Amino acid sequence: MSIKTLQRWRMQQTGPEYLKLGKQVRYPLEAVAEYENQTRTNVSFKGAQEILLYLEQAGQATIEQIQGACLGGKKSLNQIHTHIYRLTRATPPKIKASLVCLDPDSTVMTTLYSICQDYEQ
Repeated sequence: MSIKTLQRWRMQQTGPEYLKLGKQVRYPLEAVAEYENQTRTNVSFKGAQEILLYLEQAGQATIEQIQGACLGGKKSLNQIHTHIYRLTRATPPKIKASLVCLDPDSTVMTTLYSICQDYEQ
């Protein structure tokens, strides 16, 4: 993380725990590891449940289909991609990505997203 990001997090009282020794700021390794794990496993962000519900119903979908069906269709592809990335990197992963060729005569691959087997309810 950049120094500015860490400074902002300290002001907002977010991020990993830190120690201040005089003018120096130090981050215990355990605190950083705990924060990273908490961030990776937290999928309670706005829109996560909607994306998961859509994929449960659809079975699989492209990012464009997810964008059109979820969050009122108002989120950019980049925002949807960030949501999907967090869901695939969660511990355990909530969704998985698979590369498939939609047209047998073409070499173009498309990414399809679906619910992980372990997550299905």
